[in-house]
Amino acid sequence: MLVLGCSTAFAKGEDFSKIMLKDVAGKEYSFGKMKKPTYVKFWASWCPVCLSGLEEIDNLSKEKKDFEVVTVVFPGKKGEKSAVDFKEWYRSLEYKNVKVLLDEKGELLKLVNPRVYPTSVVLDASSKVQKVIPGHLGKAEIKSLFPMLKMDKKMDSKMMNDMMMKDNKMDKMMKDDKNMKMEKAGDSKKRKKKDNVVTKNIREIYLAGGCFWGVEAYMEKIYGVVDAVSGYANGKTKNPKYEDLIYRGSGHAEAVFVKYDANKISLETLLKYYFRIIDPTSVNKQGNDRGTQYRTGIYYKDIQDKKIIDAEIRLQQQKYKKKIVVEVLSLQNFYKAEEYHQDYLKKNPNGYCHIDLSKAHDIIIDKKKYPKLSEKELKMKLNVQQYKVTQQGDTERAFQNDYWNFFEAGIYVDITTGEPLFSSKDKYNSACGWPSFTKAIVPEVVTYHKDTSFNMIRTEVRSRSGNAHLGHVFDDGPRDRGGKRYCINSAAIQFIPLKEMEEKGYGYLLSLVK
Repeated sequence: MLVLGCSTAFAKGEDFSKIMLKDVAGKEYSFGKMKKPTYVKFWASWCPVCLSGLEEIDNLSKEKKDFEVVTVVFPGKKGEKSAVDFKEWYRSLEYKNVKVLLDEKGELLKLVNPRVYPTSVVLDASSKVQKVIPGHLGKAEIKSLFPMLKMDKKMDSKMMNDMMMKDNKMDKMMKDDKNMKMEKAGDSKKRKKKDNVVTKNIREIYLAGGCFWGVEAYMEKIYGVVDAVSGYANGKTKNPKYEDLIYRGSGHAEAVFVKYDANKISLETLLKYYFRIIDPTSVNKQGNDRGTQYRTGIYYKDIQDKKIIDAEIRLQQQKYKKKIVVEVLSLQNFYKAEEYHQDYLKKNPNGYCHIDLSKAHDIIIDKKKYPKLSEKELKMKLNVQQYKVTQQGDTERAFQNDYWNFFEAGIYVDITTGEPLFSSKDKYNSACGWPSFTKAIVPEVVTYHKDTSFNMIRTEVRSRSGNAHLGHVFDDGPRDRGGKRYCINSAAIQFIPLKEMEEKGYGYLLSLVK
């Protein structure tokens, strides 16, 4: 028969009886010697789910039962410690009942080649493989495997296949039921979308950052900006021409009138983009341009904006030793520049530009949009498993979670705050039983912490704003995509489909998914 749930098909009857291994105490062990069915668990010292199940296996080992229980590790292989280091480490755990065999030659690896830890193998009394099951099994689940094995002695192969087909049908029914629920939820969301009319919240700000050709082109590329117009701001004369700034000292700054939709981008975020393309410590000079008309300035019409501007400047000042000299004033006057200045770089693609326009495509995720919830709010919002994982550092079961084999287009956000964390573009099938990503959606949305639990040294990954436990990051990911594997709990994240991103306020991230 074919074993379910693995990436490789195994023939029924693979024989363990010729394999002889030694346990951690150096005693030899032969499969099938007791003429009883055997439960075999493949595990690794670096696997937290494996370690969390050892106590249960130890308890099961000392119970009276009609099958044997053994576990197998592979010293020096698949990331496992050497045999000497493993034995020393395992003795410190003080489990007295479970039998741990060391497959130093990798003989069982050739027969089974487990892609996931833990992996369970069921042997009949003659030590032939009956079933391979990836992922964690509890004590009750393990016991339930062996009454079926007894029945197998009285069944012919057709009846056994019928049982396996029934299992497959049950799995399919469960998946179909889950998909139906998701479709219903999707229909409900569509109805809500029709009921809610999204309105724009147009705001204005005036930004001077040197030559306005580049600033205008840069601002137009930023998500949420509705329009950008080149002009002359806060000068001494009316209706100035370009020559008045250069030759007649009109006092105007080359500035860009920016209209933006505050429902899509905040002033704070827009200012962060602005500071990326200027030297805020330079007086009357940006790039190769010199003169008072090339001074940096932020000019506002709404007095409430000044508080936001001042706060952002204080934040930016932390990056510089020199004092920031960006002019912050209320707008006194603004005159649209001559037509040949408008959309200059669209009309002249090779024209002069002192800034890197590609920086407009560097995504900024504003932490303030996704505030951390209070303890009371968390308990109201999260279910039991989500709370245990995100707040208590628990780990959900492999292959028994929502997103381990889910690959639709969209983003994954922090279940506690909604802060974007991962893109479906960076998700891949690692066969580990949990959602796996090659990187975070942008580097700053996750934080890293040393984790020494289970006598291991690992790197924990937490969300930036919510400080929620997400999972761990390992160095065994795809080499051609950076080599990282972000192993994340499904309970810590929520999926936002591509088609719903705009509606739910994540439209600015569409370029990272499409």
